[in-house]
Amino acid sequence: MVANPPAHMPEEPPSLSLSEMWQVNKYLWLSLAIALAYLLNAQVWGLLQAPAPVAWTVFGFALADAASRSWIAYRSGGYLPGHLARLYTALDVLLISIAVGITRGVASELWLLYFVVMIFEALHATPQQKRRMDLMIAGAYLLATLSCQVRQPPPMPYPAYWATVGMRLCMLVLVGAIARRVSANIRTRNREIALLRAQQAVAEERARIAREIHDGLGHALVSGIVRLELCRRLMRHAPEEAETILEEEVRALRTAWSEGRDLAFHLRPWETTDDDVVAALRRHVESFATRTGLAAQLSAESGTLRLRPHVAFGLVRIVQEALTNVARHAQATQVHVILSVLPDRRVQCQIRDNGRGFIQDTASGMGLQAMHERAEELGGTCVVQSVPGGGTEVIVTLPMPEMPVDAP
Repeated sequence: MVANPPAHMPEEPPSLSLSEMWQVNKYLWLSLAIALAYLLNAQVWGLLQAPAPVAWTVFGFALADAASRSWIAYRSGGYLPGHLARLYTALDVLLISIAVGITRGVASELWLLYFVVMIFEALHATPQQKRRMDLMIAGAYLLATLSCQVRQPPPMPYPAYWATVGMRLCMLVLVGAIARRVSANIRTRNREIALLRAQQAVAEERARIAREIHDGLGHALVSGIVRLELCRRLMRHAPEEAETILEEEVRALRTAWSEGRDLAFHLRPWETTDDDVVAALRRHVESFATRTGLAAQLSAESGTLRLRPHVAFGLVRIVQEALTNVARHAQATQVHVILSVLPDRRVQCQIRDNGRGFIQDTASGMGLQAMHERAEELGGTCVVQSVPGGGTEVIVTLPMPEMPVDAP
């Protein structure tokens, strides 16, 4: 049973590894193993109400169903497209119903396989979809069991038959409703956790910027005030020395002004409501180019990329820090930001410049440390590659967890 696609996914989801596909599809194959064992026992004990070749033909169709859906899901990143998911669900219900019909109807234990279908479909179903699923399974099970019940003599008295079928259908509906409610609660909790992580990231970013203002811009302004006071006292007695101090302070204040603009750039709020990282990065890169005059461009594999809010926020902040380092230290004329999705479901962002570079063993600073720490907090890596005179490249690689599905 391959899950229906969640509401938020990349346009071209990368294929899952075989081990990941087994985690997605193992319950389907385990269900087939149970059905195989039951059919073997039914054949040995004479419980089949159809010729053995018919029973094994039905099982062969079930194998083909499982193999084809597994292959399509593998090529689609672990999820079936919506129309195929509905088609395979209907085919599952049909095959289970046929299996129930050829193994003595209401006396067959294969009706328990309906639970597998019901639970998997209920995980992402809307109330209307859940009702349709209830009606489809109820109708299929009634047809499968009634086809055996009308034979003479009937395998079960009709009052017992209706009581048994009614109880089983009620259990199926109840378990599906519980699965849907649990899934909705988990999605709600995931959204709340994502919101808290985003808020925590904002708070940490503000604290870091506050430290930068205190340690950098604040000290520069205090130093400027002291030296300007000194300059005022020297104006009458040593005008040449005062002029030298003024020139130095003009340069220092321009540097402080540039740092203030960088800080204001970092204080800009997360601007997207749909977590589209490509759009957010494009705005920041364009703003950076306008602010600094450098030739900055963004390249992305697709027009949109949606991530969980805390991952998207962290990625944008790392790129911002890397761009700020380019403007402050690199003496570059060009910077290129490249965003891509790796085959193992990780997002990678490369920030390349043509600046002066540096010796990596001697490089240190709050900006580089902040990028490394933020990437590690998100379960990823941040690698800085640079050689003197050869520019610098920052490679950020982050895991790409699935977007939570909104509860209907």
